[in-house]
Amino acid sequence: MKKLLIASALSFGLVSIGALAQEETEAIGKPGDPNQVSRIVEITAVDNRFKPDEIKVKQGETIKFLITNLGKKKHEMMIGTAEEIDKHGKMLKKHPDHAHPDQPDMVSIEPGKTGELVWHFTEAGVVDFACPLPGHFKGMNFPGMKGTITVGAK
Repeated sequence: MKKLLIASALSFGLVSIGALAQEETEAIGKPGDPNQVSRIVEITAVDNRFKPDEIKVKQGETIKFLITNLGKKKHEMMIGTAEEIDKHGKMLKKHPDHAHPDQPDMVSIEPGKTGELVWHFTEAGVVDFACPLPGHFKGMNFPGMKGTITVGAK
């Protein structure tokens, strides 16, 4: 019974964090429709960075990010504010062995594999992306697996 309660609490927490991240990032974008992709942006993940780490898109575009993991460890790409990414990273640090499903603003990629994330950019501005896994992302002001997406106005 105790294990069931703990598992339920963890699942609820993960769903809540995913919902929060999706709501907050809607200021600059939202999950995109795979049938409405404007263009594809290819990103390479290695064990200490993303290439490229600066991406430019236009307001109104729906981008399919194809992320290829050339590293030796599992990586994720999450789109959000620095605070959202940091919050998710802290949750992963507390529960490192707990698997979580991909969310609309995040994708997990095993070594040697390619994952995709489709995002519709509704507003001009700058949004962050990073790998929130423990030890991969150390905050937006420190080295680590992170980058920025600049959304130009129409």
